[in-house]
Amino acid sequence: MMTATPTVPERLLELGSGFTRHHDALTDIDLLRGPDPAGNLTRRVAAAQDLAREALGIADALRTVPRLRHTTEIKAAMKCSVDLAERVAKAADLLMNTAGILQDAQNANKKAVAQQLAARLDARRRADIAARVASLGSKECLAMARLIAGELHRQRLAPGPRPSALAPSQYAALEAVASGHVMLGRRLGKPYVRRGQTRVSLSAIRSLEDLGLVHREPCPPVPPRERVHLTRDGRLALTAALARSRAAAPGAVGPTNRPPSTATRGPAR
Repeated sequence: MMTATPTVPERLLELGSGFTRHHDALTDIDLLRGPDPAGNLTRRVAAAQDLAREALGIADALRTVPRLRHTTEIKAAMKCSVDLAERVAKAADLLMNTAGILQDAQNANKKAVAQQLAARLDARRRADIAARVASLGSKECLAMARLIAGELHRQRLAPGPRPSALAPSQYAALEAVASGHVMLGRRLGKPYVRRGQTRVSLSAIRSLEDLGLVHREPCPPVPPRERVHLTRDGRLALTAALARSRAAAPGAVGPTNRPPSTATRGPAR
């Protein structure tokens, strides 16, 4: 059975999941441990470059949607997507440069433990900057998906949204998942929800799992935890909900708190 080509809002929600995975990998405490931290960073460079290419691809896809009027909202979304790609590409360059520094420190003198430690500490600071870019990327993808879904519905270029079959708390949970805010951990042997600003209950997450709208993926092992992501059906359901919601104002799309270029307080997740 052939599946329909994902719409632009669906692609944005999938891209947001990619940013969340990238963030989680960058904040893994094992990233810079072991015998080959430079190799670990190099693999994250490739992942960041893939994310940047997809962000540019989404901007290009918007330009070629048949009959789509390039309103102020659509132009804002295209600009935000290109800006996001540029920031991710710069973060990838930062990681690539950091990998080179780590490799040089390791090759310079195998016995220079202090030099290698200093290089790894600086690498952690730089990785945290890149993680902050990824964290913001998840949220920006959701904001763009909301705006574009609303515009496609307003211009009658998308099927009319079906009546809501989910409770408001379930839709709120879907949005929190799309923003990269929902992670499951264990406390005294019992599961609990590690969340951001949005209040999400464990029962809401479990109900979405039963409906096949979200799934769990293992996160870095210390502490043991699982990240919750949207499934394809989850992206479809959330896109329909976003089309029903009021489109964001043009000024609401885009980075509001860009990460610093030389310092960071660490990723806010």
